[in-house]
Amino acid sequence: MATFLTKNLLLRPTAGRSLIRPTTQLRYKATVVDSTTRTPPSPPRPAQTSTPSFERATFTIKDGPIFHGKSFGAKANISGEAVFTTSLVGYPESMTDPSYRGQILVFTQPLIGNYGVPGAMRDEFGLLKYFESPNIQAAAIVVADVAVKYSHWTAVESLAEWCAREGVPAISGVDTRAIVTHLREQGSSLGKITVGEEYDADEDEAYDDPSSINLVQRVSTKQPFHVPSPVGDAHIALIDCGVKENIIRSIVSRGASVTCLPYDYPIHKLARHFDGVFISNGPGDPTHCRVTSDNLRKLMDTTHIPIMGICLGHQLLAIASGASTTKMKYGNRAHNIPALDKTTGKCHITSQNHGYAVDINTLDSEWKEYFVNLNDDSNEGIIHKTRPIFGTQFHPEAKGGPQDSSYLFDAYLESVKKFKEEKVRRLGGERGEVSPLLVDLLSKERVGVKAGHYMQ
Repeated sequence: MATFLTKNLLLRPTAGRSLIRPTTQLRYKATVVDSTTRTPPSPPRPAQTSTPSFERATFTIKDGPIFHGKSFGAKANISGEAVFTTSLVGYPESMTDPSYRGQILVFTQPLIGNYGVPGAMRDEFGLLKYFESPNIQAAAIVVADVAVKYSHWTAVESLAEWCAREGVPAISGVDTRAIVTHLREQGSSLGKITVGEEYDADEDEAYDDPSSINLVQRVSTKQPFHVPSPVGDAHIALIDCGVKENIIRSIVSRGASVTCLPYDYPIHKLARHFDGVFISNGPGDPTHCRVTSDNLRKLMDTTHIPIMGICLGHQLLAIASGASTTKMKYGNRAHNIPALDKTTGKCHITSQNHGYAVDINTLDSEWKEYFVNLNDDSNEGIIHKTRPIFGTQFHPEAKGGPQDSSYLFDAYLESVKKFKEEKVRRLGGERGEVSPLLVDLLSKERVGVKAGHYMQ
C-alpha cells in the first residue's frame, strides 16, 4: 500500500484556492414526532438478539460491589473496564466513540435514551452526521433509568433497540451514584454484566482486561481511505488510531482533504506528499502503539511539517518527543472540564474522554506545557517552542460538548496553509492538488474495521 500511495499521490498545477473556515450551520426548528418506524441505520452490527432483552441482569465490579437490575439491550454477558461519564447529553456520540472500545460505560445522568437514536445519515462530506463511527464501540452501558419511549425529530429507534441490534448488553435500575462513588474512590475497575441468569460469585469467570491488548489495532482502518474537501487544496495525512467522524469533518470543512492511514503506517516515508500530519484519538494504553510513536519521532527528525494530535494522538506525540505517560486513577470523561491555556491565561470548557495522561515532568526542553486541567492539574496539551507542532488531551471538535476550543483547528490549518505556500515557492509557483486517481481509487470510509466485542 505504501508503494500504491507513492505512485498515486501526484501533484498537479491548479488555480490557487485558500483554506476557509466552515460556514455557520443553522439548526432548523425541531418538531416532536412519535416512534413511527423508519429505515434503521445501516449497516447493522451482527446482533445476538433482534429485540431487547428485559430480563434480570447483574453488574459486578471486580473485588467490589454487586448491583442487580434489568437488562434492556442484547442478551449477552460481557466484561471490560468500568468507567463513568458525567456528560448530560450526547450518548449516541459517546457510545460510538472508538476511544470507548472495551469499556463498560456508566452514565451519571439519571435518565438516558429519552431522545432515541438517530439514523445513519451522512453529510455533504460523506461523514456520519450523528455518530462518531458506524457502530457502538462501548462494550456495554450502565444507566440508572432508561427511556423505553423516545421523542426527537432525528430518532429512528430506541436506545434499547439500538443496543439489541448491535449486540451490546445494557443494564438499568442500578444505583449509578454508588457505582461512581466506588470508581472515584478505588479507581477505574474491571467489571462484568451478566444477563438472564442468577449471579453466582463462586462460579464467576475471569475478567477481560482491555488494557492488556492493543485496542488501537482493532479500531484503526486497515487500509488508507480518503475524504475530499470541496473548499480547499490542502492535503492532510491523518494517522487513524480510532478517529471520530467529527475530527475529519472539522478538517475537511476548513479546506483540507484528508487521507486516513492505519495507525502503524510509516508516515515519515511519505510526508513530502502532504501539507500536514494529524494524529487522532483512540482507545487504551498509548504504550501499545510504540510503532506509531517511533514513526512520529522519525517524522519530526526529518521534516518540519505541521503536526497536531488529539487525545491518544497527543499522548503519542509526547512519547515521540521523549516524554512518558501515566494511567490516571479514574480518568476524565465529561463535557465540562476546565482547561487553562498557559499561553493566553484563558480558560476553556472542554470535552474529554481519557484514562491516561502525559507526565509533564518528563517533557523535553524543546517543548512546553500548552494546557493544564484546572480540576486535577493534569496535563491537557503540549506545544513545541519553535515548530508548528502541538497536541491537546481534550477534544476541540467536541461532539457532543462545548466548542470553546474549536479555534485550535483554525490555528492548525493556518500553519498548514503557511507550510503549503512555502512549498509552492520552492516549486516555482505551482500549487498541488490531490491526485484525482487517488480520490477515485481509495475508499471513502474506514476499511476492515470489525464491529463486535473488543477481544474479537
